[in-house]
Amino acid sequence: MNKKDKFFKEFFEKKRNDLSFISIKEGASISFKNAQYKTNAELPVPLRVQRLLEDIKNQDDRDGITLNNIIDGIIYILGTDIDFGFVDEYNKMLKELNFEVGPYIVYCINKFEDSEYEDGIVYGRALVNIKEDEKSCFIYASALEKAGLKLHEEGNEQKSQYFLEEANRYLEKCLDYDDKFALAYYKLGYYYKRNQKYVKADLIWTKHQELDDDVLRIDEIRNELIQLRPYVDFENGYNLVLRERPEEGLDLLLPLVKNFGSWWNLLFFIGLAYRALGQYD
Repeated sequence: MNKKDKFFKEFFEKKRNDLSFISIKEGASISFKNAQYKTNAELPVPLRVQRLLEDIKNQDDRDGITLNNIIDGIIYILGTDIDFGFVDEYNKMLKELNFEVGPYIVYCINKFEDSEYEDGIVYGRALVNIKEDEKSCFIYASALEKAGLKLHEEGNEQKSQYFLEEANRYLEKCLDYDDKFALAYYKLGYYYKRNQKYVKADLIWTKHQELDDDVLRIDEIRNELIQLRPYVDFENGYNLVLRERPEEGLDLLLPLVKNFGSWWNLLFFIGLAYRALGQYD
Protein backbone atom coordinates (compact mmCIF):
# COMPACT_ATOMS: atom_id res chain seq x y z
CA MET A 1 0.00 0.00 0.00
CA ASN A 2 1.47 3.35 -1.01
CA LYS A 3 1.51 6.39 1.27
CA LYS A 4 -1.51 8.04 -0.34
CA ASP A 5 -3.67 4.93 -0.07
CA LYS A 6 -2.57 4.46 3.54
CA PHE A 7 -3.47 8.08 4.26
CA PHE A 8 -7.00 7.67 2.89
CA LYS A 9 -7.51 4.32 4.62
CA GLU A 10 -6.67 5.95 7.95
CA PHE A 11 -8.68 9.08 7.10
CA PHE A 12 -11.89 7.10 6.48
CA GLU A 13 -11.28 4.79 9.44
CA LYS A 14 -11.02 7.83 11.69
CA LYS A 15 -14.26 9.24 10.27
CA ARG A 16 -15.93 5.85 10.74
CA ASN A 17 -14.86 5.89 14.39
CA ASP A 18 -16.65 9.22 14.88
CA LEU A 19 -19.95 7.31 14.67
CA SER A 20 -21.95 5.90 17.55
CA PHE A 21 -25.08 3.78 17.30
CA ILE A 22 -28.50 3.82 18.87
CA SER A 23 -30.92 0.92 18.63
CA ILE A 24 -34.38 1.35 17.18
CA LYS A 25 -36.76 -1.26 18.60
CA GLU A 26 -38.54 -3.82 16.48
CA GLY A 27 -41.84 -2.42 15.19
CA ALA A 28 -40.76 1.21 15.64
CA SER A 29 -41.61 3.58 12.81
CA ILE A 30 -39.88 6.53 11.17
CA SER A 31 -41.87 9.01 9.10
CA PHE A 32 -40.92 11.40 6.31
CA LYS A 33 -43.64 13.51 4.73
CA ASN A 34 -46.38 11.00 3.88
CA ALA A 35 -44.12 7.93 3.89
CA GLN A 36 -43.29 5.59 6.74
CA TYR A 37 -40.66 2.97 7.44
CA LYS A 38 -41.23 0.29 10.08
CA THR A 39 -38.49 -1.92 11.52
CA ASN A 40 -38.88 -5.71 11.30
CA ALA A 41 -36.21 -6.22 13.94
CA GLU A 42 -34.08 -4.15 16.27
CA LEU A 43 -31.94 -1.88 14.11
CA PRO A 44 -28.68 -0.13 15.07
CA VAL A 45 -28.69 3.37 13.55
CA PRO A 46 -25.47 5.39 13.11
CA LEU A 47 -25.17 8.91 14.48
CA ARG A 48 -22.39 11.47 14.66
CA VAL A 49 -22.46 12.40 18.32
CA GLN A 50 -20.79 15.78 17.87
CA ARG A 51 -23.25 16.72 15.11
CA LEU A 52 -26.15 15.54 17.28
CA LEU A 53 -24.99 17.64 20.24
CA GLU A 54 -24.67 20.71 18.02
CA ASP A 55 -28.18 20.18 16.64
CA ILE A 56 -29.69 19.66 20.10
CA LYS A 57 -28.01 22.87 21.28
CA ASN A 58 -29.76 24.76 18.47
CA GLN A 59 -33.17 23.18 19.03
CA ASP A 60 -35.98 25.03 20.73
CA ASP A 61 -38.95 22.87 21.67
CA ARG A 62 -37.96 19.82 19.61
CA ASP A 63 -36.54 16.87 21.45
CA GLY A 64 -33.51 14.74 20.74
CA ILE A 65 -32.70 12.89 17.57
CA THR A 66 -34.14 14.00 14.25
CA LEU A 67 -34.40 12.27 10.88
CA ASN A 68 -31.62 14.57 9.68
CA ASN A 69 -29.29 13.12 12.32
CA ILE A 70 -30.13 9.59 11.18
CA ILE A 71 -29.68 10.45 7.49
CA ASP A 72 -26.34 12.12 8.26
CA GLY A 73 -25.18 9.00 10.09
CA ILE A 74 -26.29 6.72 7.24
CA ILE A 75 -24.43 8.89 4.72
CA TYR A 76 -21.34 8.67 6.91
CA ILE A 77 -21.59 4.86 6.93
CA LEU A 78 -22.06 4.84 3.14
CA GLY A 79 -18.98 7.03 2.79
CA THR A 80 -16.69 5.25 5.24
CA ASP A 81 -17.85 1.61 5.53
CA ILE A 82 -19.97 0.57 2.55
CA ASP A 83 -19.69 -3.12 3.56
CA PHE A 84 -21.25 -2.52 7.00
CA GLY A 85 -23.78 -5.25 7.76
CA PHE A 86 -26.87 -3.03 7.96
CA VAL A 87 -26.32 -0.97 4.79
CA ASP A 88 -29.00 -2.91 2.89
CA GLU A 89 -31.51 -2.16 5.63
CA TYR A 90 -30.58 1.53 5.59
CA ASN A 91 -31.13 1.57 1.83
CA LYS A 92 -34.49 -0.11 2.36
CA MET A 93 -35.38 2.59 4.91
CA LEU A 94 -34.50 5.38 2.50
CA LYS A 95 -36.46 3.71 -0.29
CA GLU A 96 -39.60 3.23 1.81
CA LEU A 97 -39.38 6.83 3.00
CA ASN A 98 -39.07 7.99 -0.63
CA PHE A 99 -35.97 9.88 0.48
CA GLU A 100 -33.72 10.68 -2.48
CA VAL A 101 -30.37 10.53 -0.77
CA GLY A 102 -28.27 11.32 -3.88
CA PRO A 103 -29.68 14.81 -4.49
CA TYR A 104 -29.64 15.43 -0.73
CA ILE A 105 -25.91 14.61 -0.58
CA VAL A 106 -25.20 17.06 -3.42
CA TYR A 107 -27.30 19.73 -1.66
CA CYS A 108 -25.34 19.24 1.59
CA ILE A 109 -21.94 19.31 -0.13
CA ASN A 110 -22.85 22.63 -1.73
CA LYS A 111 -23.90 24.02 1.67
CA PHE A 112 -20.88 22.91 3.70
CA GLU A 113 -18.62 25.67 4.95
CA ASP A 114 -14.95 25.69 3.94
CA SER A 115 -14.08 24.41 7.40
CA GLU A 116 -16.32 21.36 6.81
CA TYR A 117 -14.29 20.08 3.88
CA GLU A 118 -13.81 16.68 5.52
CA ASP A 119 -17.59 16.23 5.68
CA GLY A 120 -17.73 17.09 1.99
CA ILE A 121 -15.21 14.34 1.24
CA VAL A 122 -17.15 11.70 3.21
CA TYR A 123 -20.44 12.76 1.58
CA GLY A 124 -18.80 12.74 -1.85
CA ARG A 125 -17.42 9.25 -1.34
CA ALA A 126 -20.87 8.11 -0.20
CA LEU A 127 -22.27 9.39 -3.48
CA VAL A 128 -19.65 7.39 -5.42
CA ASN A 129 -20.35 4.28 -3.33
CA ILE A 130 -24.08 4.58 -4.05
CA LYS A 131 -23.50 4.85 -7.80
CA GLU A 132 -20.16 5.47 -9.47
CA ASP A 133 -20.53 7.39 -12.73
CA GLU A 134 -19.10 10.54 -14.30
CA LYS A 135 -21.29 12.84 -12.20
CA SER A 136 -20.64 11.26 -8.81
CA CYS A 137 -16.90 11.01 -9.59
CA PHE A 138 -16.86 14.70 -10.51
CA ILE A 139 -18.64 15.76 -7.32
CA TYR A 140 -16.28 13.66 -5.19
CA ALA A 141 -13.25 14.97 -7.08
CA SER A 142 -14.43 18.55 -6.52
CA ALA A 143 -14.73 17.92 -2.76
CA LEU A 144 -11.22 16.45 -2.71
CA GLU A 145 -9.87 19.37 -4.75
CA LYS A 146 -11.48 21.89 -2.40
CA ALA A 147 -9.75 20.21 0.56
CA GLY A 148 -6.43 20.05 -1.26
CA LEU A 149 -6.43 23.72 -2.20
CA LYS A 150 -7.43 24.76 1.33
CA LEU A 151 -4.61 22.72 2.84
CA HIS A 152 -2.20 24.18 0.29
CA GLU A 153 -3.17 27.69 1.39
CA GLU A 154 -2.54 26.63 5.01
CA GLY A 155 0.91 25.30 4.09
CA ASN A 156 0.10 21.64 4.68
CA GLU A 157 1.70 20.48 1.42
CA GLN A 158 1.82 16.72 2.03
CA LYS A 159 -1.88 16.33 2.85
CA SER A 160 -2.73 18.81 0.10
CA GLN A 161 -0.87 16.67 -2.42
CA TYR A 162 -2.75 13.51 -1.36
CA PHE A 163 -6.15 15.19 -1.78
CA LEU A 164 -5.25 16.78 -5.12
CA GLU A 165 -3.82 13.54 -6.50
CA GLU A 166 -6.97 11.66 -5.49
CA ALA A 167 -9.09 14.42 -7.06
CA ASN A 168 -7.13 13.98 -10.28
CA ARG A 169 -7.72 10.22 -10.18
CA TYR A 170 -11.48 10.70 -9.97
CA LEU A 171 -11.50 13.38 -12.65
CA GLU A 172 -9.75 10.89 -14.92
CA LYS A 173 -12.42 8.35 -13.95
CA CYS A 174 -15.08 10.80 -15.14
CA LEU A 175 -13.60 10.52 -18.61
CA ASP A 176 -13.59 6.73 -18.39
CA TYR A 177 -17.36 6.92 -18.01
CA ASP A 178 -17.91 9.77 -20.46
CA ASP A 179 -15.03 11.06 -22.60
CA LYS A 180 -17.10 14.12 -23.54
CA PHE A 181 -17.62 15.31 -19.96
CA ALA A 182 -16.50 18.92 -20.37
CA LEU A 183 -16.27 19.84 -16.68
CA ALA A 184 -13.69 17.11 -16.08
CA TYR A 185 -11.48 18.58 -18.83
CA TYR A 186 -11.99 22.03 -17.31
CA LYS A 187 -10.70 20.98 -13.87
CA LEU A 188 -8.02 18.59 -15.14
CA GLY A 189 -6.38 21.42 -17.06
CA TYR A 190 -5.91 23.38 -13.84
CA TYR A 191 -4.53 20.30 -12.09
CA TYR A 192 -1.88 19.77 -14.78
CA LYS A 193 -1.05 23.47 -14.88
CA ARG A 194 -0.49 23.52 -11.10
CA ASN A 195 1.82 20.53 -11.51
CA GLN A 196 3.74 22.24 -14.35
CA LYS A 197 2.62 19.63 -16.90
CA TYR A 198 1.96 22.33 -19.46
CA VAL A 199 1.74 20.19 -22.59
CA LYS A 200 -0.84 17.95 -20.95
CA ALA A 201 -2.80 20.98 -19.67
CA ASP A 202 -2.77 22.39 -23.20
CA LEU A 203 -4.12 19.13 -24.69
CA ILE A 204 -6.81 18.80 -22.02
CA TRP A 205 -7.98 22.41 -22.31
CA THR A 206 -7.97 22.28 -26.11
CA LYS A 207 -10.34 19.31 -25.83
CA HIS A 208 -12.44 21.27 -23.33
CA GLN A 209 -12.93 24.04 -25.91
CA GLU A 210 -14.46 21.52 -28.30
CA LEU A 211 -16.94 20.15 -25.77
CA ASP A 212 -18.14 22.85 -23.37
CA ASP A 213 -21.18 24.98 -24.15
CA ASP A 214 -20.74 27.44 -21.29
CA VAL A 215 -19.63 30.76 -22.79
CA LEU A 216 -17.94 32.03 -19.63
CA ARG A 217 -15.90 28.86 -19.13
CA ILE A 218 -14.96 28.80 -22.81
CA ASP A 219 -13.64 32.38 -22.60
CA GLU A 220 -11.85 31.64 -19.33
CA ILE A 221 -10.02 28.64 -20.75
CA ARG A 222 -9.28 30.40 -24.04
CA ASN A 223 -7.41 33.04 -22.02
CA GLU A 224 -5.68 30.32 -20.00
CA LEU A 225 -4.50 28.67 -23.22
CA ILE A 226 -3.04 31.96 -24.46
CA GLN A 227 -1.14 32.46 -21.19
CA LEU A 228 -0.03 28.83 -21.25
CA ARG A 229 1.55 28.98 -24.72
CA PRO A 230 5.12 30.01 -23.75
CA TYR A 231 5.22 27.35 -21.04
CA VAL A 232 4.09 24.73 -23.56
CA ASP A 233 6.78 25.86 -25.99
CA PHE A 234 9.36 25.70 -23.20
CA GLU A 235 8.33 22.16 -22.19
CA ASN A 236 8.30 20.96 -25.79
CA GLY A 237 11.58 22.76 -26.48
CA TYR A 238 13.58 21.33 -23.59
CA ASN A 239 12.21 17.84 -24.29
CA LEU A 240 13.49 18.13 -27.86
CA VAL A 241 16.90 19.13 -26.52
CA LEU A 242 16.91 16.15 -24.15
CA ARG A 243 15.95 13.89 -27.06
CA GLU A 244 19.06 15.09 -28.92
CA ARG A 245 17.16 17.29 -31.36
CA PRO A 246 18.79 20.62 -30.39
CA GLU A 247 17.98 22.59 -33.55
CA GLU A 248 14.24 21.90 -33.23
CA GLY A 249 14.47 22.68 -29.53
CA LEU A 250 16.11 26.04 -30.21
CA ASP A 251 13.31 26.93 -32.65
CA LEU A 252 10.94 26.85 -29.68
CA LEU A 253 13.24 28.13 -26.94
CA LEU A 254 14.95 31.14 -28.54
CA PRO A 255 11.74 33.16 -29.16
CA LEU A 256 11.03 32.93 -25.43
CA VAL A 257 14.17 34.87 -24.48
CA LYS A 258 12.60 38.24 -25.35
CA ASN A 259 9.96 37.97 -22.60
CA PHE A 260 11.46 35.34 -20.33
CA GLY A 261 15.18 36.05 -20.48
CA SER A 262 15.49 35.86 -16.70
CA TRP A 263 14.44 32.20 -16.61
CA TRP A 264 17.61 30.38 -15.61
CA ASN A 265 16.15 27.04 -16.77
CA LEU A 266 15.34 28.50 -20.20
CA LEU A 267 18.90 29.79 -20.57
CA PHE A 268 20.26 26.47 -19.30
CA PHE A 269 18.51 24.45 -22.02
CA ILE A 270 19.46 26.96 -24.70
CA GLY A 271 23.07 26.58 -23.58
CA LEU A 272 22.69 22.80 -23.55
CA ALA A 273 21.33 22.86 -27.11
CA TYR A 274 24.23 24.98 -28.38
CA ARG A 275 26.66 22.68 -26.63
CA ALA A 276 25.07 19.68 -28.40
CA LEU A 277 25.60 21.52 -31.67
CA GLY A 278 29.25 22.12 -30.81
CA GLN A 279 28.76 25.89 -30.47
CA TYR A 280 30.42 26.97 -27.24
CA ASP A 281 30.66 30.77 -27.71
